[in-house]
Amino acid sequence: MNKVTAVLPARNCRKDLHRCLTALCRGYHVPDIIVVDDDSNDRTRHMIRKHWPFVTYLQLSAHTGYAHAANAGLRLVRTEYAFLIRPDLTAGKKCISRLLEAMDQNVFCAVPEFRTAGKNAGKADKGSGKEGRAEETFFPETLRRMQKRRPDAEIIAVPDGCAMYRMQALEEIGWLDERHYEGLEAFDLSLRGALSGWKTVLRPGAYVKAPAEKSGDRQDGHLPNGSGTFRRQLLAGNGKYVFYKNLPGPVRIMGLPLLAAADAAQIASFLKNGEPGAYKAALERGRALCSMEKEKRTALEEGVGIWPENLSDASFLGMDEAASRIYPLFLAEKEPASFSRFGRYLHIQGMIAAELPRIIRLLI
Repeated sequence: MNKVTAVLPARNCRKDLHRCLTALCRGYHVPDIIVVDDDSNDRTRHMIRKHWPFVTYLQLSAHTGYAHAANAGLRLVRTEYAFLIRPDLTAGKKCISRLLEAMDQNVFCAVPEFRTAGKNAGKADKGSGKEGRAEETFFPETLRRMQKRRPDAEIIAVPDGCAMYRMQALEEIGWLDERHYEGLEAFDLSLRGALSGWKTVLRPGAYVKAPAEKSGDRQDGHLPNGSGTFRRQLLAGNGKYVFYKNLPGPVRIMGLPLLAAADAAQIASFLKNGEPGAYKAALERGRALCSMEKEKRTALEEGVGIWPENLSDASFLGMDEAASRIYPLFLAEKEPASFSRFGRYLHIQGMIAAELPRIIRLLI
């Protein structure tokens, strides 16, 4: 029986999806595969039926966003681990087998290196046994050298798009928070995992590649064309929500210099692109996400048995009519403050301080 299922949320990325599936099936460990079609209109369904008949294919009835599509796929996973990967990435031949080695150490999440496709990027799989030099990676060389010495060293700044998760832990702490729609969902999961005592690690020798022109920007069809401003708005708003949701007020005050540095980087990004109004809209959405979570929590504590909230309302994005008829599969709640977690709060603060440059990269 297979130990891992690859889940690929996809929208209007037929060619990328075909390359991603080809790379997965050429790896040393071939996973079970689930493709979740987030209402594509580019004949994705036809391509899957013709070329990948053994792949489990789930068609959503409306465009719901990356987080909801991923959760829809995770609901179908029956293996011990889930490998969540966006279709514009291609996994190296050793990627899944190396991530499985890390998962066998009872961690929550194992993350591959993110590389930019280049002439030397694929040499890790060619005979010499040496890793090819990547043109660019989310994880700096110093961190990768440290991981080679200590393969189980913990990280918290997890980029969106590719990671292997333990299904038992996901059932415990919850899946992707669909209020995010898209952006910082992996960072949010790593924080929630750390609060519950689970560890996330970067695995040396496991890597995924993105085409150079797509590096650092989500291009899997979930965001509309010309969506750079919209993406920055999502990241800025989601960032406010992530820290509010996972860290109690006193802990956020302790980390105020770190959060202020992240805020300053976000503001600079918007100003650089001449979008101060977009940043104001992002802050409004971030505050709305926090307020809606609080309102729902208060109502449930006061005895309201059901809280009707469609996907459009939950994400504060005003989706189209079809999506507004769909209800979220999972919305995370604010983590309650607990003195018993004091040591974990300090641990998380230390990781945030150590990984602040990478966290800033996630936020912008």
